[in-house]
Amino acid sequence: MTVLWIFLTAVSAFILGRSILIWSFVAYVVGPWALLVTLLGIKKSTWERRKSAVSALMEGLEEATRPEEYKDFNTVDDLMKQLENK
Repeated sequence: MTVLWIFLTAVSAFILGRSILIWSFVAYVVGPWALLVTLLGIKKSTWERRKSAVSALMEGLEEATRPEEYKDFNTVDDLMKQLENK
């Protein structure tokens, strides 16, 4: 019966865009309650919004901490040209 709950939880996690391995392990430990939590838990869009907010924050911090002479270059040659002009 445990294998059935693991399988159903893994399928529902895959469909809802959650981690299959984590939810399969939770189903192994908890049993049928993991399927219920997987189906009724926080939707993927909430996690995507949080992830995009964190990535935007990290990009802002990276941009703020980068020295000015290292901005606006794509290759090493672009950087060397910028540094030669100074």
